[in-house]
Amino acid sequence: MSKWEKVKLGDICEIERGGSPRPIDNYITENDDGVNWIKIGDTSEDNMFITETKQKILPEGMKKSRYVQPGDFLLTNSMSFGRPYILKIDGCIHDGWLVLRDKNNYFHKEYLYYALSSKSTYNRFKLLAVGGVVNNLNSKIVKEVEVSLPPLEVQKQVAQNLDTVSELLALRKKQLEELDGLIKSVFYDIFGDPVTNDKGWDVQSVSSLCSNIFGGGTPSKSKPEYYIGDIPWVTPKDMKDLRIRDSIDHINGDAIRNSSTKLIPKGSILMVIRSGILKRTLPVAINEIEVTINQDMKAFVLTNKVISEYLLYTFKSLESTILNRVRSVTADNIEFNLIKELEVPVPPIEMQNQFINTVTKIEEQKSLVKQSIEETQQLFDSLMSQYFD
Repeated sequence: MSKWEKVKLGDICEIERGGSPRPIDNYITENDDGVNWIKIGDTSEDNMFITETKQKILPEGMKKSRYVQPGDFLLTNSMSFGRPYILKIDGCIHDGWLVLRDKNNYFHKEYLYYALSSKSTYNRFKLLAVGGVVNNLNSKIVKEVEVSLPPLEVQKQVAQNLDTVSELLALRKKQLEELDGLIKSVFYDIFGDPVTNDKGWDVQSVSSLCSNIFGGGTPSKSKPEYYIGDIPWVTPKDMKDLRIRDSIDHINGDAIRNSSTKLIPKGSILMVIRSGILKRTLPVAINEIEVTINQDMKAFVLTNKVISEYLLYTFKSLESTILNRVRSVTADNIEFNLIKELEVPVPPIEMQNQFINTVTKIEEQKSLVKQSIEETQQLFDSLMSQYFD
């Protein structure tokens, strides 16, 4: 592979920047003869293709934009810059995109996608990108970046190998989603809908179900010695799973003694109450070890009236209701008194235990799938490194 020919993208592909008719709102249309208006929001992290758009623009807007066709490559040139996509539709692109056209078909399309997605290519983009807080790519930079150009048959084999592993990874992730869906289904079967409380359970406020509710805090960043320790300090960036077993950042006892953060008992419910992510989802989790949290979070220490897994899935079932109370000031945040006063159904503890027994079995299956996902991801990363680094 080290013998594969290296070529500059600019020597093989036409590379141009998109453009936007302004003001864009004057060109947006719902007419059938409208032209697809391709935005970054039309992409999916799990899909290499762009297949549809949410908006169209008037045909006269094409003169002030860049027209692209199926088979062209799009590359984000700011914010999450350097992400490639293959078009399956035609349309126009704004100046947040670069288009790459391999008119002479030097590349197998999926091979080029993986080459552009590789860490080595991204690192090259990052090294050359211009800008301050936000990195930006331009056509001149992208033209100078080199990629490997093996024979076409080899490209097809490389793409096929990576496709196979990628499809397996997608299958495993789908299995994980289905198991999560199964837990939600079991919850509704046993307890009904917590919004309507159609099974008529006793109703209590969240605060009455808690022996304590902790806020969080940030130890002084001017004291780096506070961040040398083994106590997990959980922030919204750690809240990607329903169970917290560790965190990215750690602190020590001095940090706790000299800040407003507190040690949270294991088995509590952690909730993000201030974050831009609240526009999309409500991150909640059970901490399986003692942790501390920052000021963007709250921790619910429960009484014996309720089991943590039950309240966790109740919060997730009430997600839409809670997020409707999100208000935007300088950041998105939940009016926390409304959470404390939120009334939730409280079924008998025996039924909660029945639910937990089922959840435990499903969680065991989830652990196996997660392990398989990690192994498959490692295989994919290894192949990408083997082919492109």
